[in-house]
Amino acid sequence: MTNRPTRLWWHLDDVLPLAEHALAAPERRLTRAQALAGSATHPALIWEAEPDDDWLGSNGVPIWYDKDGSPRRVPARAWLHTPTGTRGTPGQPDGAAGFLRLDRRSRDRRRKPLIEVLRRGAKAGGHWFVLDPSAAHTSDGFHVVNHRDDIAPPDATWVPATVTCREVVDIELPALVADGYTVFGGVLPTFDRATVEQIADILDTVRVGDMPGEHPLVTWHGDIAVICWEVDDGRETRKVEIDRVHPDPAGQYALGVYLWPWTVASGEVVL
Repeated sequence: MTNRPTRLWWHLDDVLPLAEHALAAPERRLTRAQALAGSATHPALIWEAEPDDDWLGSNGVPIWYDKDGSPRRVPARAWLHTPTGTRGTPGQPDGAAGFLRLDRRSRDRRRKPLIEVLRRGAKAGGHWFVLDPSAAHTSDGFHVVNHRDDIAPPDATWVPATVTCREVVDIELPALVADGYTVFGGVLPTFDRATVEQIADILDTVRVGDMPGEHPLVTWHGDIAVICWEVDDGRETRKVEIDRVHPDPAGQYALGVYLWPWTVASGEVVL
């Protein structure tokens, strides 16, 4: 059995709008998580652990509906180990843990309300909301970071493959992929620095003919690869940073992993 992680990860751009919705809504719906937590009604994120995914939603009313008519929820970004069916989530210790109250204050000054953690994290350039279910009600239970350091289990085997995705204009690139692991239905790759530099150069070239936001850009901050999108607000075009990718101990970069669906190039069989 592959090692399960101890934390859950959501991209902050998915989570913060749900939190703001819960706070701004004039009413809140009663959820199973709130009932199990024995809590009074407060604005909260609702974490639902289901067989297919772990989800976050808002308890605000009016309910935020997606285009398909279902209540807005966002899945944790986790791997799936296909040989065993193991998902990359630690699991929910009990249903009460799913009630993540946004405005709860603590006597422990180190522990900030969840909404403050999310807002401050976004302002400071954070990109990932991290939840540790075993410490959900402590100062270490949740935080926001600017890069993801939990890519694959430590016992994963990495094998060479050629991969591609739409975000890098479908070019085929050499990578190492975690054998037996999928993300978004595709593979989980890492790249050496030379390949990331190649990706950065190609994306910088195609942007000349792009509309803003058509493809991402990759720049460098020392040895950190920075992923941005260009946004045109009608007055100016600016870059919006969405992730930072640090090299792992082997010098490999998990570029766009848990953001984009990478697939193995046509004709190759890995999984």
